[in-house]
Parts: sequence; C-alpha cells; structure tokens
Amino acid sequence: MSTHTIVSIIALLAYTALMLYVGIGKAYDKDVVSTSRGFFIGGGTGYFVLFFTTAATWFSTWIYMGAPGSFYKNGIGWIAGATWQLLIMFLMGVFGTRLWRMAKSYEYVTPGDLLDGYYQSSGLRKTISLGQLIFCFPYMMAQVSGVGLAVSTLTAGFIPSWLGCLYAAVVVGLYVYFGGFKSQAWVDTMQGIMFTIILWITVAIMIWQNGGGVAGLFAGVERAGGDLLRYLTGEGYWTWKMYLSFFLIQAIGGYFAPYVWQRAYAAKSGKTILKIAGTLGFFYVFAIMLPVMLVGFGGISLGVEAANADSIMVTTMTQFAPYVAIFVVVGILAAGMSTISSILVTTSSLVTVDFIQQAKPDMDPKKVRDISRTLILIILAAALALSLVNVSGIVILVNTALAGFMQAIWPVFGVFFWKRSTKEGAIAGFVAGIIITLALTATGINFLGFAPGFWGFVANGALFFGVSLCTKPVPESHRKAFLSPLEKHKTLGE
Repeated sequence: MSTHTIVSIIALLAYTALMLYVGIGKAYDKDVVSTSRGFFIGGGTGYFVLFFTTAATWFSTWIYMGAPGSFYKNGIGWIAGATWQLLIMFLMGVFGTRLWRMAKSYEYVTPGDLLDGYYQSSGLRKTISLGQLIFCFPYMMAQVSGVGLAVSTLTAGFIPSWLGCLYAAVVVGLYVYFGGFKSQAWVDTMQGIMFTIILWITVAIMIWQNGGGVAGLFAGVERAGGDLLRYLTGEGYWTWKMYLSFFLIQAIGGYFAPYVWQRAYAAKSGKTILKIAGTLGFFYVFAIMLPVMLVGFGGISLGVEAANADSIMVTTMTQFAPYVAIFVVVGILAAGMSTISSILVTTSSLVTVDFIQQAKPDMDPKKVRDISRTLILIILAAALALSLVNVSGIVILVNTALAGFMQAIWPVFGVFFWKRSTKEGAIAGFVAGIIITLALTATGINFLGFAPGFWGFVANGALFFGVSLCTKPVPESHRKAFLSPLEKHKTLGE
C-alpha cells in the first residue's frame, strides 16, 4: 500500500469521525426525535442551518462529478443552471411560505399530507408518494455511485467502488438512524461548508497549473477545438430545446423534490424561507456554478484524458496535485452523503406516514418513529444494491429523478391557485407524466429534441386541466376552510 493511499484512508477516517461527532453528538436531540414528526422534520430550523441543509441537499455529487463532467464533455451548456436557479428561487418564494404555513397549522410531514388534506383523497396521497419514492432511488443511486467511483479513482482501484459505496452507506445510516432530520441537517451544514471550500481550492490549483489566470484557462479550451464555448442552435447536445427541458426539469423538479419540499415544513418561520429564497440563488451561481464550470474547462485546458467524464475533477487532481485529490474525494463524500441522508429521512417518512400510518392511524408516534428507523436501514440497503448496477452517468440519473419530481407541481398549483382542480385531474395528470417520463427515458428518446421529462410535464398539465374541467372540484366550503390559515396570515412571512 502506497503512502498516498494510507494518507487517503486516514483523511477519510478523520472525516467520518467528524461527521459522526456532529450527527450523533452535537446535533442529537432526544426530545426532538422522541416523536415521529420531530424525527422527520425537526423542531423548527433557523436560517443558517436550513440554508446549508437545503444547499447541500441540492448540490449533491453532481457538483463534483456530473456538472464538471458535462462541461468537460458537452461544453458551455450547463452554465444554463445559473438561469434555472432563478426559477427555483421564485418557486420557493411563491410556494415555500404557503407550504410552511399549512404544515404549521395542520402538522403536515409529507407532501401527500397536504394534497390529501385538500383533495380529500387517500388514493392521490398514495399515488403521489409512490411516484416520489420511485424517483428517489435513482437520485440516491447517483450519490452512492458517485462516492464509490471517486474513492476507486483516487486509490487507482485499490479500494473498489463497491467498498466506497458501502462506506458512505454505513456512515450516513448511523447518524440518520439515531438523529433523524436534525442530525442530518447539522451534518449537511458542515458538509456544505466543506465541499464549497474544497471546490474553490481545486479551481485555484487548476488555474495555477494552467498558467495565465482564468483567461489562460479559457484560451486552453479554445485551443482544444470543437464548439465547447458555444451554444449550438441546430446540432449537438445543448440546443435551445435541451436548454428549455433542463430549465424546467432542474428548477421545478429541484424544488418539488420531496426532500426539498419538506424543508419548507421544517423552517422555523416563513421569514426564514423568504431569506433563503433571496440568498440561495446568489450562492449557487457564484459559489458553486462558477467554480464547477472552471473545473470542467480546467480539465480540458490542461489536456487531461478521463475515460469517464464524471471523474474529471478527481482525475485532474490526482495527476497534478495528488494529495489535494484526497480532499477532493472528501468533498465528493460530503456532497453525496448530504443528499443521501436527506433522501433517507424523506423516503422513510413517505412509506411510514403515507402508507403504514394510513393503515393504522392510531399508532403511537414513538412506534411510528421506530418503524421509520427500520425502514431507513432497508431503504439504504436497497439503494446500495441498486447503485452497484452499471447505469448511465450522474447527470442522467439526477435529471431522471428531477423529471419525476416535477410532476407534482400541477396538483400543488391547484391547491393554492386554481379552485376548479380535482383529485381525478391530479391523479390522471401525475400518473401520465410519470409513465411518459419513464418510457421515453428507458428508450433513450428525446422526442423532437426535448428531454423525456419535458413531455411528461406537458402531458401531465394537459390532463390535469382537461380532466379537472370534466369532473367535480372540491366543495368551495372545504376549500375556504382548508386555506383559512393563509387568510388569517396574509403576510406569509409571519
């Protein structure tokens, strides 16, 4: 075993000890996790921790692997993320405070809670939750696979990818099992700060190795040839149709992912959500997207050959700064594990609250929590097994999951903004959107140049409005009573 490998293992063990200290030690709160609701969404999370747990959940392994790999392979197109982030922040401002107020008034835990409460349909609750569960797995697979690939790349295969996946699963499973949402939110905060700093250190090294500053880096990309610095209108990957697809999928799917949705429930106040909506977009664009782009282009400029584009960041650092590459892997671990932990808490809540507790509504809250802990272990084991299957790249996995999550927007829109919406329209549209997205993704068809999720979204909306107009909406008296918390608190940030 080489010195570099020994140092790598020591660094990973130190990182593990720190995360377990924060998650099981400092953040663990016996009173908060004594009930199922506290275990799932905490006891009211303030701005700083909610900001970073939201950021760390969004900014998963794709910021170290998928997005730099896309810049490295496909060119400038991924910078469009800076524009779709604006839509995410808009959605947070419009829906986030409303979701928080309703959850505070009715003690909601899952997205299905709110939709069942409005449409009075346990069938819709189960349909939405099942659809979200289906798409949580590819997102979790992407994170686990990303961690395993990074560890294997760093150690030149000495540590196989399956062992790296197992490593991440065990550590995440420990602090999530004991501490629930609060522990994972605090660990997310540590991880978010950590992977942002490491990302910028990597950029600085790439620019220094390339010479000529940022301008020299882009000059190197130009010398590499191709159309990497251009948006293409007719051919190639980043056409305007693909941009529009990603704009909608990444933004809507990113916000209506159940683990992000539940962060609206977890906020200490509506003002907390509004503050995040006003600041997180700037953080994403300037602290995350900018260095991610420079990393991908840095690999091109330095002439690095990566067999797998997703590994460009680790491959480049291994070649030019081997010991810094150790910290890059730690950053990937932090990015991936923060998202894995969030999805674990969410998926266990979906199964427990929307299925098991619906069958046994009088179950003791502590019993509900204990069942969710068992489910966390089962779900984690299933995700670990699936992550070992040979699948497509990180970006494809993530985009498939987000395309599924975005299908929830129309039922939620109906709750707050269209009184003519019906449970039949919500179910028909959601199911059609899921099926079309999965079918087109499985066949690899980008029909007319648009991504599969785009067509799922369009079909979903058409059926939601069409079927709703042909069926009976919820009674007006129920609608007014259900939305009364918003009328009582018209200043949504209260």
